[in-house]
Amino acid sequence: MSPQANAPLSDLATNALYQAMQGLWAEQQAVANNVANVDTPGYLAKDVNFEPSLAQAIANGDPSQMQVTVTTSTAAPQQDGNNVNLADQMVEGEKASLQFQTMVDALNAKFQLLGTAISESPTG
Repeated sequence: MSPQANAPLSDLATNALYQAMQGLWAEQQAVANNVANVDTPGYLAKDVNFEPSLAQAIANGDPSQMQVTVTTSTAAPQQDGNNVNLADQMVEGEKASLQFQTMVDALNAKFQLLGTAISESPTG
């Protein structure tokens, strides 16, 4: 059993949500860097992939084994050698932001449920 399994608030769902947030954070950072370099000649956009790795790690019972992979985009570059598509980046950034907020909301709901269970447990 992993050391995380013994932590009081560390279960598969909580760990999976946390790892998903880590992957989404990396995705948001990549999008921010891509947008910042939209006018940089020769800059090639970065793509982040973590979902298949997270799914496999969850299936194996240890979400902490997830790997975030950052690769260079294979999109065709423009004349200046830059391949950042601003519209695509804005969509990807918004998607990652909404998914991240969903993970935060899920964690908050879980902790609220735990708080309710603790405060309503019999004391006598």
